Amino acid sequence: MPVPAGVRNLFRAALIIFVITVVIGILNGIDVWEPPRNTLLTHVHAGTLGWITLSVFGAAIWMLDRGETNTAALANFSIVAMSLYVLAFWSGDLLGTTESIQRPITGTLAFVAIVWMFWWGLSQKRGTRWNVAELGMVLALLFLLIGAILGVLLGLQLADVQVVAGEAGTRLGDAHPAAMTTGYVVLAMLAVIEWRLRGAETPQVAEAKAGVVQMLLMFFAGFFGMLGLLLDVEPLLMLATPFQVIGLVIFLWRLRREIAPSQWRGETPGIMLRTAAVSLIAAVALTGVIVNMFVSGGEDEEALFQEILPFLLALDHTTFILVVTNVIFALMAVASIVADGSNRLIYAGTNIGAAGFVVGLLTESAVLKRIFTPILGVTLLYGIWVYLTAKPRQTVPVSEMQQAR
Repeated sequence: MPVPAGVRNLFRAALIIFVITVVIGILNGIDVWEPPRNTLLTHVHAGTLGWITLSVFGAAIWMLDRGETNTAALANFSIVAMSLYVLAFWSGDLLGTTESIQRPITGTLAFVAIVWMFWWGLSQKRGTRWNVAELGMVLALLFLLIGAILGVLLGLQLADVQVVAGEAGTRLGDAHPAAMTTGYVVLAMLAVIEWRLRGAETPQVAEAKAGVVQMLLMFFAGFFGMLGLLLDVEPLLMLATPFQVIGLVIFLWRLRREIAPSQWRGETPGIMLRTAAVSLIAAVALTGVIVNMFVSGGEDEEALFQEILPFLLALDHTTFILVVTNVIFALMAVASIVADGSNRLIYAGTNIGAAGFVVGLLTESAVLKRIFTPILGVTLLYGIWVYLTAKPRQTVPVSEMQQAR
């Protein structure tokens, strides 16, 4: 199974941009530097757009490509657009300005890349049968498109172009990250985990109604959560949690054979994927806690935010490291010629560091954060170097189960 054109470039660009996220995170996590607001936003968007989205684009092309189009053009445009958008956030601190027009301009380029990616994904499946992983990936790209629309509107709002007035502007700022995390990221990870663990055995949608229900539940969980925040309708926000819980239960039940204890003795990429699947339980649990705290909170919004903040940060790092980074590193490990000892070191340091850091966030322990931040950060930088410099594998196994056999 060859890796399509453009995928390796997307992975390499994602690794390079991830350095920004990791370095800012290390300095902030050990409390030696408090980043300015725009630099902190750069840290976040270098992670969500540079690291996650470029990697998801690579996974989508790898999963969906039928070899009939030039994916290199799509990949290269996406790399340029996302890179410029990340730099636009940093430009505020570099140029000494509060807000700037760079964000909506480069955000528009990123939006074009997202529309192109979504349209390309649909075109690959037109007239063909869909499997469950492909359905999940296209739904994730659709949710990314919805989140991108909110992001462009938010960028205009921050650049003093009044898109909405009053409190609606604040709600727009809340709904955008909710759409990007709860809907898009989780759906994409479910799709990639199933695709890589099952490979050619991934069931067609006509034969796996439970899989279709699972993906739709996750899509609408994200949609209701986003809409609840955008419209300030608490019942919609509350509806998101049971949808997400039921969707995750179905996912874990459907993949019970692939994530069974007996399967954890195989190659490291498969272990990374299984760890990501199990870590989704913690992510969904934290989401439920946050929603409950938000709905039952008092009138003092500042006090409520401070109470919820540790859980929000813990959710972000659980989702982006224990789930997403495990999945992305697994893809890169499969696509590259890397010694399994290096993969295991990357796996151990990343997950020990992330787990300890999340506990430090939840307990608000500065000591734990200072201990585990260097472990996590140095391991991530090592992983970036290993996968960036590794030679590409010409032919990769269809799935991790096949590789283990």
